Amino acid sequence: MRSLEQIDRWIAGKIKQWTSRLAGPAQSPELLEIRRDILEEIRDAIEPAGQGRNIFPYRTVSIGLAAVDANQAALYQAALVESGALERDIRDLLVEAGCAPPAITISIAEAPAMASAGRLFEVTYSTAKTGPKPASPSRPAARLIVVRGQADPPRYEIRSDRVNIGRLKEVVGDRDGLRRRNDIAFADTETSVSREHAYIRYDRDSGHFRLYDSRSQRGTCVFREGRRLKAPSNSARGLRLQSGDEIHLGDARLLFELEDS
Repeated sequence: MRSLEQIDRWIAGKIKQWTSRLAGPAQSPELLEIRRDILEEIRDAIEPAGQGRNIFPYRTVSIGLAAVDANQAALYQAALVESGALERDIRDLLVEAGCAPPAITISIAEAPAMASAGRLFEVTYSTAKTGPKPASPSRPAARLIVVRGQADPPRYEIRSDRVNIGRLKEVVGDRDGLRRRNDIAFADTETSVSREHAYIRYDRDSGHFRLYDSRSQRGTCVFREGRRLKAPSNSARGLRLQSGDEIHLGDARLLFELEDS
């Protein structure tokens, strides 16, 4: 069992690891500072229980991150939430201290006044038992059909909450290795499609599928009833999809269909 002084050294070691591979938005100094400050906040809530033991006296921890604008909110979402980095940091810290990790929730809100004042996050603790979660609506059957361009597969039944779309099956970086696998992979000759072009995510709270652009070069848009709707780049909310939407990724096109529509 580690003492709190040893936990402090463990945190310092973590920070050293992060800064040694300082590259890309996820490893920006701003994000590393937020991760460090949150870890130190959680560390301060650990209580020594005698005989070399520590306890973390809370059942739930809720972390709210304040973003200046939608772009920053999307960065936080991708780098800290979707990657699982922040929750993993907290769990590793508590396991290192010999404490049982609590239920952890992380939310992001656009709060420019709070963020500009330097209050980048708030941590809320609770000792109450967590009740059973309400049942989420089941994901409706949906599919994507390639209507222009060469892709594998040409027809994709959506069976998960996220579908990656881009050029090539696997996106590999020179420095960081495998970055992403595309569920719908356009051929290498489809150069108007970026390697990491877009993705679709099912929002269980609303029961809707949403389309997100992954900072692609040519952008992502939807044609619906003769209208062109642009999926904002790096948006935290994305664009809600409807059955019959035609998704344009550069010159390539996909048809989105809900089975019961």
